[in-house]
Amino acid sequence: MSSNPEDVAHLLRRAGFVAPPARVAALAPLDWPAVVEAVLDTSAAPTEDHPAALATFDGGDSWKQHIVHLQWWFDRCASTPTPLVEKMLLFWHGHFVVQWTKVYHMPVMRELSSTYRAGGLGRIEPLAQSMAVAPAMLWYLDNAQNTKRSPNLNFARELMELFLLGVGNYTEDDVLAAARAWTGHSTTEPPAVSYAFRSDQHDADLKTYFGTTRAWDGPEIITEIFANPTKRPVVARYFARKLWEFFAYQNPGAPVLDAIAAALLASDFEIRSALRAIFNHSEFRSTTAKQGLVRSPAEFVVTALASTGLSAAEAHPEWLLDMMGQDPFDPPNVSGWRPNGYWVNTSAFNGRAMFAQNIGWYATQKGVWAGIESGTAAAAIATAEATFAVSFSATTRAALTTWFDRQRVSDGQWNMRQNFMTLVLLAPELHTA
Repeated sequence: MSSNPEDVAHLLRRAGFVAPPARVAALAPLDWPAVVEAVLDTSAAPTEDHPAALATFDGGDSWKQHIVHLQWWFDRCASTPTPLVEKMLLFWHGHFVVQWTKVYHMPVMRELSSTYRAGGLGRIEPLAQSMAVAPAMLWYLDNAQNTKRSPNLNFARELMELFLLGVGNYTEDDVLAAARAWTGHSTTEPPAVSYAFRSDQHDADLKTYFGTTRAWDGPEIITEIFANPTKRPVVARYFARKLWEFFAYQNPGAPVLDAIAAALLASDFEIRSALRAIFNHSEFRSTTAKQGLVRSPAEFVVTALASTGLSAAEAHPEWLLDMMGQDPFDPPNVSGWRPNGYWVNTSAFNGRAMFAQNIGWYATQKGVWAGIESGTAAAAIATAEATFAVSFSATTRAALTTWFDRQRVSDGQWNMRQNFMTLVLLAPELHTA
């Protein structure tokens, strides 16, 4: 049985960034489970071809390196045959959070991204173990300075509160025990930075964690969270909610969470299995889900680039990311970005409008939509819908038609193409995921 093309397009946008008509047409003849499997297949993911400028630490040009990395990543998102890999990278950077502006070292940030990219669809525990000893994380949450004489609780607390368990599922004594367990897990000194265990700074004494007393070491803390029979369901439920709200909509009901948590437990916390449960759930194709998310600024940027064929170096999204409210790889705090309402405010939409103007200008200079001003409003709107893979509502269509027809007889026809693309990019349909 074939699948509804609208459902296929919805899945492609949520599991990636855009829904190319050719991809929709190729998948629609398949039944829904087969469509989901095709989207989950990331075997064609390209290798990481980072620019040479990102290879080594450059203290004087670290900010420039950040821009190069941003542009490279946006172009990768816009062109990759497996966008789910990059979508999960965005998820993990908003969950196992590290702020670039604190770390300020491109090689360790690049290494962290590679870790999330390589393990982002696998089991959560190995990814958490890798994250915990990544130099970027050791610096960001201060565990590199966590010593037996002066235990630092930052990483231990966030590991449980925000990363794996959620508030209320541990005690302050557990936080202190975990912090002592993570003492001595540090890094070598810059500029060539790597993980280093400093045994002379490690607290090897007995500690009581989740009621068990022994000489706990840092990685064992994570192992225990996933192995403890009372904590495993908590972890499963915690990630079930986080994943559903990232891919579908906010505040899901208990039956939805039960199904995803069960998939996580049955697969030993494999993300791909959880996504299979999410995408195959009937609620994922509901009206609530289809209308449930506002595109984040990063998703909006990728949509604009992928649809117009512009590169990030041509469109310069980095100029306006802060104004839009999301600088990828630099969340506002350790709790990451918030969805939906977080993006909907006057300042953020002013940033989107300015970016839309930039896209309109650069796309016009590149010849995108050449001659569109000579045709009818209906033809122009059809071109816009095909370019951005959207279907405009009657209200949007009427507004665009009115503007187009008036512009045709005004003195502003010389920049009509640029302004029309700007208006299209500001249509409500371009800001829903």
